[in-house]
Amino acid sequence: MENKKIIFKLGQFPHLSETFILAQIITAIKSGFDVKVIIGKLLDFESSKQQDLISKYEIKDKIILEDFKIPKNRIIRILKWAGLLLINFQNANQIFKYYKAHSKFSLTWLYQWVFYNQFNDAAIFHVQYGTNSGGLSLLKKVGFKPSLIVSFHGHDAFFPINGFIPNNGYYDNLFKYGDLIVANTPYLAEILIELGCPEKMLKIVPVGVDTDFFYQKKIQRNDQISRLITVGRLNIVKGHIYAFQVIKKLKHEGLDVKLTVVGEGPEREKLENYIRDNNLTDSIVLVGSKSRDEIRELLWKNDIFVFSSVSLHNGKSTETQGLVTIEAMACGLPAIVFDSGGVKYTLENGISGFLCDEYDIDCMSAKIKTLVDDKSILIEMGKQANHFANKNYSQKMIDSKWQIIYNKLSNGKY
Repeated sequence: MENKKIIFKLGQFPHLSETFILAQIITAIKSGFDVKVIIGKLLDFESSKQQDLISKYEIKDKIILEDFKIPKNRIIRILKWAGLLLINFQNANQIFKYYKAHSKFSLTWLYQWVFYNQFNDAAIFHVQYGTNSGGLSLLKKVGFKPSLIVSFHGHDAFFPINGFIPNNGYYDNLFKYGDLIVANTPYLAEILIELGCPEKMLKIVPVGVDTDFFYQKKIQRNDQISRLITVGRLNIVKGHIYAFQVIKKLKHEGLDVKLTVVGEGPEREKLENYIRDNNLTDSIVLVGSKSRDEIRELLWKNDIFVFSSVSLHNGKSTETQGLVTIEAMACGLPAIVFDSGGVKYTLENGISGFLCDEYDIDCMSAKIKTLVDDKSILIEMGKQANHFANKNYSQKMIDSKWQIIYNKLSNGKY
């Protein structure tokens, strides 16, 4: 009989920049699975830009906090540990193996084993981000029953991870005992193979876009300004400063352009200073973070999407897909992007947008000028962008891929 229980494991939730993870959870719910979500840290739901979806699919009711219930007092911690060992004596052999799988002894391992053993009847554990998989890959090593899927998203494949986690066999157990590793683009898949992931357990499944929500619609305007938009966290890897340099160059060439920047982050002050120091206050506006509905409305009001994300630290920090590019294209905007990481897979160069070498502001400026000067090219590329997004990244198509994966694994046939 098919087991319809899926446990998602996340580091934290809800997280503004991870709407694709919410989409993944909703896919499982819509596919008829009994879904639970284990999270390490619960964030403020009121600040989430996805409250409508969280409410609609009753996500709050599915959340379980990853709490091992370890007493702070050392003596009580030891006594409770002994009690748990006694209660779970029938599983002593597996517990012993689990301790043996670790490089050092810690009371924590038993508390961790007890917490996860309550979910041993699940069909699938789907972990988001490789860095959240460590304990589960060791549990799989000692006989944990659920199939283990781990979706990598980018920074979790570039060492040192978060600037301090070294690659000293970090994913060896995952690649040996996991059931399926998922990458969102061929670019990320190649990185994972270089890290030792067997090709036979690796599958490429892009992050999808709800093309029923993000669709082509043109809002009429009275002015003749060419309007550009970019969406992304104000972080150095997003390369906003290069898009700003492009706007400065276009202004000097006499083009009447305006760039709307959606997003918030640590680079805001630096970017504000650049705008002020270069007299671009009438040409670049930072609007902060926005909800999904607000982003769609802004996309409809603009003509061209620009994405100037770049690779940092010798390529160890880069975009692996670029979801916002696809959302913009689904809304009918041609995309002009830097060839960074896996972004090139999100458009057809010269058909639905233009691809420029990283940091090449001359190329990006020239391509924008091409679309500004010839509205017929702009309109045709917009149509092609919408077609490309629907054909390759629609959420319905991606959902069907995941339904096949989930159904196979829940039947033990993958």
